[in-house]
Amino acid sequence: MKSFLTLKSVDEVLSLVETFERLPEEYVPLDESAGRYLALDWSAPEDLPGFDRSTVDGYAVRARDVFGAQEGSPALLECVGECPMGKTPDFSLAPGQTARIFTGGMLPEGADCVVMVEYSRQAGGNLVELVRTQAPGDHVLERDEDAAMGQELIPAGRRLRPQETGLLAALGQVRVPVTRRPRVAVLSTGDEVVPCEEKPQPGQVRDVNSHSLAALCRKEGAEVRLAGLVRDDVARLEATVRGLLDWADVVLLSGGSSAGMRDHTVDIFLSMPESALLVHGAAISPGKPFILARSGHKCLMGLPGHVSSALVCARAFLSPLLRHLQGGEAPVVPGVQAVLSRAVASAQGRRDFIRVKLSRTEQGWVADPVTAPSGLISGLVVADALVVCPENSEGLYAGQEVFAELLD
Repeated sequence: MKSFLTLKSVDEVLSLVETFERLPEEYVPLDESAGRYLALDWSAPEDLPGFDRSTVDGYAVRARDVFGAQEGSPALLECVGECPMGKTPDFSLAPGQTARIFTGGMLPEGADCVVMVEYSRQAGGNLVELVRTQAPGDHVLERDEDAAMGQELIPAGRRLRPQETGLLAALGQVRVPVTRRPRVAVLSTGDEVVPCEEKPQPGQVRDVNSHSLAALCRKEGAEVRLAGLVRDDVARLEATVRGLLDWADVVLLSGGSSAGMRDHTVDIFLSMPESALLVHGAAISPGKPFILARSGHKCLMGLPGHVSSALVCARAFLSPLLRHLQGGEAPVVPGVQAVLSRAVASAQGRRDFIRVKLSRTEQGWVADPVTAPSGLISGLVVADALVVCPENSEGLYAGQEVFAELLD
């Protein structure tokens, strides 16, 4: 029976994940950039908004002309025009003059602030009384207040959200440099596994891993190819993996990663061109029978056949790999502080990912461990979050405060 090599810690595996080369950049249309990772640091090509604009309806003035103005002692100014929306005023303000302006309008030359219309009253003819003192810059968005030309606005590796898309649009970026999507081929193995559209015979199970792992890859921005099912046939598996490497950046194989007599994943990975075995066994639960190898600059990854083990392992190692290939920043893990409802045992030297169901009480969140074998998908469906028990711990105790990483 094949034995595991020395188990790698989670941190050791993650450091090996980071040795794979980032994928090349490409330019995509702005409206296709959301969710992609920016390939280059991006700086403002011009000032934004590019002109001094009013943030209120009112009167554009020189601050010195309304200094000390109040209800009983208004500033009397001559209104010399109106600032039309979307146009440059064709006049400037001299001392003692004002102009009507609307929200978003461009301030005329000479004005440095705006008095809200609520603090104005007509005084006959083209005269207006203003009853509020303003400082320079009041109710004005300055020409470079949103962004100054040359200012770095979005760092490389940022996953573009709607707000970044809006900023790129505001500065006229119609094509965006992003990292190419990883191409992931997902392959399932096992004589007992049948396609999900088939009715399993006694002793058979439907292929769950291909579809759940493909969904995780797509969520991480990858382009996925479902490579189907291959029986426990070494020659056929080897030929299939070799063929997938022509297209894929990552070949993901679930099942066949443990140390049993019929498990050939390591041998197959090592038969690939320029291959090297990086990990055969990780100090993680669930998910110990994890394999990481390379073929040239491409990644070969073997995940356990049990569905919960495969998904937890994929969350721990595959998701970081896909983000790394795209040059992505380390994400902020969403979660909540919670109190564990009961004790959970663990073995020192491994990192346990404990599935928990969350409930809200008057005292805060409570995390209730979900007891389900790793071969059941329902345990992850019921769970709201994962609680990590670190390697140096023999478990967590009831009432302990923990950080629950939300499952989305």
